[in-house]
Amino acid sequence: MMSRTFRFGQRGSTPEGEATDQPALTPQDEENIHAYVAKIHDTIDVLNREIDAIKAGDLDVVSAIFEEKSRALKWLELQTPLVEPFIDHPIMTELEVKRHLKHLKSAIEEDSAILSRMAVAARTILREVKKISNRNDLDGNYGKMGQRVSGVADKNMRCLLYTSDAADE
Repeated sequence: MMSRTFRFGQRGSTPEGEATDQPALTPQDEENIHAYVAKIHDTIDVLNREIDAIKAGDLDVVSAIFEEKSRALKWLELQTPLVEPFIDHPIMTELEVKRHLKHLKSAIEEDSAILSRMAVAARTILREVKKISNRNDLDGNYGKMGQRVSGVADKNMRCLLYTSDAADE
């Protein structure tokens, strides 16, 4: 029977010259950290493409990029617990992970602010369209003084129709 090797067992003790308060990295840990940094860069690129497209008025990009952006952010969310224990490790300092995370945070905040403003604008436009629709006979008629008169003309018309029908007989 083949024995299983777990990463925890691979950690062992820290090599000479490294800080003793830092956990030793396994090859898998290093791969995870490098993949994490690469995904941070990819996500920042996606967010910047979306921000630039919105600023240029190319709003079709928002729906086109949505899936890609969602997958990248979800991947980062799921991988964070794997790299977080090493945040103060020398390899993280060497790769400038904290700086990249700050850059990612600012890109997310800018993207979120732009999308929020778009949502507010869309709600405002919808509210104005509803007002216009309601004023233009789609929700009744109004007199010169602004009071609702819908239904009044219909009742008068019915009375006239019944009266004229009765006179014809």
